[in-house]
Amino acid sequence: MLKPPIPRMGGKSRLRKTIIEMIPEQHTCYVELFLGAGWVYFGKEPSKVEVINDIDKELINLFNMIKYHAPEVERMLEYQISSRDMFDEYKNYTIEHLTEINRAVRFLYLITQSFGGRGNNYGYGTTSKPKPQIFYKNVLGELKERLRNTYVENLSFEKVIDKYDREHTFFFVDPPYFETCGYSDKFGEEHHLLLRDKLINLKGKFLLTINDHEKVREWYKDFNTKEAEVLYSVSNNMEARKKYKELIITNY
Repeated sequence: MLKPPIPRMGGKSRLRKTIIEMIPEQHTCYVELFLGAGWVYFGKEPSKVEVINDIDKELINLFNMIKYHAPEVERMLEYQISSRDMFDEYKNYTIEHLTEINRAVRFLYLITQSFGGRGNNYGYGTTSKPKPQIFYKNVLGELKERLRNTYVENLSFEKVIDKYDREHTFFFVDPPYFETCGYSDKFGEEHHLLLRDKLINLKGKFLLTINDHEKVREWYKDFNTKEAEVLYSVSNNMEARKKYKELIITNY
């Protein structure tokens, strides 16, 4: 299993083994509608055709630069260190003046060296070391090879469904969770209902992961539902580090 180059809010590191085991063998095209860090995509065996998508332009730019320019991204990071001053400098850059490679380096640094992978505040601690993996050479090469044969999209989820939905397509769907704080993009009830309507009329198969909420259960009551408990936290407060219920919903 490959590891993603970044952490991400709601990442599926703790659930990916379960999810991967539930992916149907009979599919030709694999589509990940909300890529995030890509824990499932990088963890599973490659499908014949693969598509990854996210609405975050900086995230998709990062994966495009790893796909086409991984050695240069690594070269620019090789002699850097985890530093609050460098973090603040990157954070205050005007990205419109940066090249796509510079934007990717900036994004990678901010996400990996920030608290909770949010890119907002410098991450530090007294019980854990800085995350140094991005400063090493030859760590992006395997990711580059995986991305080489993958379509990388930066579209809304409904457009991706319209473009790729076939009987032989499998969609892994991990949207921002319903009525949950911490996500940078607003994804309200109207978005969830649009997603639900798209999934109801899907030609292919889907697996949806989402937080356990009474409205979600009502929306997807006609589909197969499996419950899971996952330990999540991006808090320094130990009391916040507890298990949360999630739902794994499929149409097969």
